[in-house]
Amino acid sequence: MITVQFYSLIRLLLKQEKVELPAIGDETVGQLIHRVQKQIPTPFIHKLLDDQGKLLLGTIIMVNRRNIHHLKKLQTPVKDGDVVAFFPPGAGG
Repeated sequence: MITVQFYSLIRLLLKQEKVELPAIGDETVGQLIHRVQKQIPTPFIHKLLDDQGKLLLGTIIMVNRRNIHHLKKLQTPVKDGDVVAFFPPGAGG
């Protein structure tokens, strides 16, 4: 299983903390995002990705507590047992 955790505004939007999905072979973070969206009726991808499918500035996605910006970005592979966390861009002061 892959555990996908939601934080900040996505958690508020979806009204849930996480979802668990079975792992499938050779899946990337980018593919996982779309698979999660198919499981959840509330649209959330627009909070993470722009119209071209690239990460919005300020979006943080972690795989096993490692930022995908330091890995292979949306091409980062995910596998059984991984924990993936979605943090949308935020503002504060």
